[in-house]
Amino acid sequence: MRIAVVGSGTMGHGIAEVAAMAGMEVKLIDISWDILNRAKERMYDSLKRLHERGTIRETPDTVMSRIEISVSYDVAKDVDFAIEAVPEILELKRKVFQELDRVVPKESILATNTSSIPISDIGEITSRKEKVIGMHFFNPPPLMKLVEVIPSKYTSEDVTRYTVELAKKMGKTPVRLRVEVPGFVSNRIFLRLLQEACREVESGEATIEEVDSSARNKLKLPMGIFELADYVGLDVAVDLWKVIVERGASDVKCSSYKERVDRKELGVKTGKGFYTYPAPGKYSKVSLPPESKVPPERIISLAVNEGAWLIENNIVNAEEIDTVMRLGFNFPKGLLEMADELGLDKILNALREIHSRGYEAYSPNPLLVKMVSQGQTGKSSGRGFYTYGKT
Repeated sequence: MRIAVVGSGTMGHGIAEVAAMAGMEVKLIDISWDILNRAKERMYDSLKRLHERGTIRETPDTVMSRIEISVSYDVAKDVDFAIEAVPEILELKRKVFQELDRVVPKESILATNTSSIPISDIGEITSRKEKVIGMHFFNPPPLMKLVEVIPSKYTSEDVTRYTVELAKKMGKTPVRLRVEVPGFVSNRIFLRLLQEACREVESGEATIEEVDSSARNKLKLPMGIFELADYVGLDVAVDLWKVIVERGASDVKCSSYKERVDRKELGVKTGKGFYTYPAPGKYSKVSLPPESKVPPERIISLAVNEGAWLIENNIVNAEEIDTVMRLGFNFPKGLLEMADELGLDKILNALREIHSRGYEAYSPNPLLVKMVSQGQTGKSSGRGFYTYGKT
């Protein structure tokens, strides 16, 4: 099978590496030989590490022999599938898709690795919008198992099925959305965690450290919410926030993230964000107080409400949401599994209490209200987002 990948940055060269490891012939395209040669070195280093660990049997040279680099789209003239992985700028992505549409065989599929831009907005520029799909890999692609597969309103069912199977061939776990929504599952839930963390601090209810202590010590998350935002990049978080809210998701007033971005304090990549790190690009686990007064159900309340909205609108089911959070964010267990354990009545009470203070985004989702009113409060009642046997 032949695949083209356009854009050889962190995501692009990672996707190219994953495809080559799966035995596919890869054409990696970018605008300069310098950028491509750097990507080649990074892929080789990564493959060397994977080979030394015994993760892959083939030698790095064997895998690399399946990757051809080029500054011309012409190498994609006989590929079966093309994936775009350029920066999150709609106009730039559309330019790439126009080129791919021109060069790639008419029966081949065009995919975008966008993390939040609606697929329809990109596909509309092509003459094959029914063959355009979202294939959202997680960073770094060689290590992260999750791929979100997002059909646009034009994408055919065959194309969606093919893309799901392709993700499996690449050794990934695909989560398929029934309908596209801005931010998909991963970033919509991530945004809600960011928003509640910000509200806690800006309303004076908790400090940054208290929020993160509760996330890490009570919810057992690998990182605090602010720590995770630093790790992802505050500029990335602000861009994602803007895209999702501009396209209709409810907003929560917050200035903490943008203020830091304006000061060029972008998190780990600059050495400073909400926390200070040893050096730019060098992450070290943040030291947090062991105790926190912040209730864990409050931290995840808005995210759980979003999960209920995704289920109610038949975009994904509870298991799919939890797969995204476990594999995409390294949660020790699914978000909705956590909600069931904490008690959906507690989550609902937190939402109602915050909503009563004028935070419109916290209006409880009807599905959540219905579940609690029917006594489906989670693990303790035997039924919540999941069904539990009597112990």
